[in-house]
Amino acid sequence: MKFIHMADAHLGVQPDKGKPWSKDREQEIKDTFVKVVQDAEDKKVDLLLIAGDLFHMPPSEGMLRDVDYVLSRLTKTKTIMIAGNHDYMKPDSPMANYKFSSKTICLSADKISNVYMKDLNTCVTGFSYGSKENEDDILNHIKPAKAGAFNILLAHGGDAKHLPFNKKNLRETNFDYVALGHIHKPEIIKDNTVIMAGSIEPIDYTDTGARGYIYGEVTDGVVKTEFVPVAQRSYMNLLINIKPDHTPRMIVDLVDRQIQNLGARNIYRILVKGHNHNRDVFDFSSLCNRYNIYEVVTEVADSYDLQKLYDDNQSNLVGKFIGQLSDNYYGDEICKKAVHYGLDVLLKTGEQ
Repeated sequence: MKFIHMADAHLGVQPDKGKPWSKDREQEIKDTFVKVVQDAEDKKVDLLLIAGDLFHMPPSEGMLRDVDYVLSRLTKTKTIMIAGNHDYMKPDSPMANYKFSSKTICLSADKISNVYMKDLNTCVTGFSYGSKENEDDILNHIKPAKAGAFNILLAHGGDAKHLPFNKKNLRETNFDYVALGHIHKPEIIKDNTVIMAGSIEPIDYTDTGARGYIYGEVTDGVVKTEFVPVAQRSYMNLLINIKPDHTPRMIVDLVDRQIQNLGARNIYRILVKGHNHNRDVFDFSSLCNRYNIYEVVTEVADSYDLQKLYDDNQSNLVGKFIGQLSDNYYGDEICKKAVHYGLDVLLKTGEQ
């Protein structure tokens, strides 16, 4: 038996609203979902497991029809899905009453249910959210529903307000495979057995790292899984440490080269740190016009901690240098610059 386990597509979301790339990201997320479905068809998987938050909000009937059409392309694959905290399913909602034309089953809200597929001898147990939050301690106690079958738990949670669970309990579960969603960062809680798939695309700048789905094969009851990256872009934190000999133009060129090496399509937060003794102004506007830069965070200091440097270096050249010039450090701007320039040279060369 072969399966794909995915979660947190968040169809309908518009990440980084107001940014130039925001609308493109909305479409890219839809395209990536279509790619996952096409992968399921190409790999001829038996099951597509969707562990919640397929949609970013409770879907309209039109959104359901669009997804149903995409899933109807699957000739062999059955789809089992649950609603998560974003696309929760109220009794009178379109999702609760929608009849899929594809081979898709959405598990009921707020109660444990299961689907047994005789041809696969596989039973999927789980439930959908009926509201935005569910603090019940369910996953720590839920049991497989079909003895002698390959039992899968399909669940969405992992924090205090969304089905909190104990990782140790899940590692000791009697389920043959636990397909989790909700936390966007992929995590293997137990090799080949308990896995948080993560989102198929990053949704905001905190979603750094690879994003994709889990592909699994079951042979004689033994599961082998692999992570398959599919995201079209990544969020990346680009750290730039300012050194004494760096000029503003050098810093901009350095960031430019880094972005070219890492990929111009990705979305960046530029983190500038270090000592700006010359009080230079760093202007990244030219890069913001060319690349997807979410924000620039500058954390630079324009002065040394003179007392600490002196305390740490009283017996060497750095300490003697500070001792000779420090009397006028705070009252004479020229003296302050002289101390900075001198310390830049001494600390850069390691001269003691």
